[in-house]
Amino acid sequence: MDACGCERCVSACRRDPGRLIPSDVKKIAAFLNISEKELLAGYLVRIPAGGKNDHIHFLAPAKFKGGRFLAAAGSTVPEYYAHENGRCVFLAAENLCSIHAVKPFECAAYMGCKHTFLGRPYKEKDVETFFISRWRKYQDQFR
Repeated sequence: MDACGCERCVSACRRDPGRLIPSDVKKIAAFLNISEKELLAGYLVRIPAGGKNDHIHFLAPAKFKGGRFLAAAGSTVPEYYAHENGRCVFLAAENLCSIHAVKPFECAAYMGCKHTFLGRPYKEKDVETFFISRWRKYQDQFR
């Protein structure tokens, strides 16, 4: 996966951070030199898949807006969260990703300027199905 750093792609980091896959948790925690539990409590939120899969949660970087978290790190986000824009907790002031070397899977897989995910046209239903399949068996591990 080749990630893009153009203005259109970085704008996603200022609106809605990308979701992780389970293996991202270990990589990001190691990169930050903290435990997985500290990563979850200080930087990530749980996002319900919704619909008939609302029992499945994804992890994603928390969103910041106006100097505060839109939902507390470590928490399950409220319903309005998906509709609120917020800056990724890992996006530094100069619009550079502070964890670029180990950034979340969706950040690497999505190219906003081409509107693609994993090199294919971005289709929300397909992307949601992809993340549900990755998180289904990890629900108890990150509570």
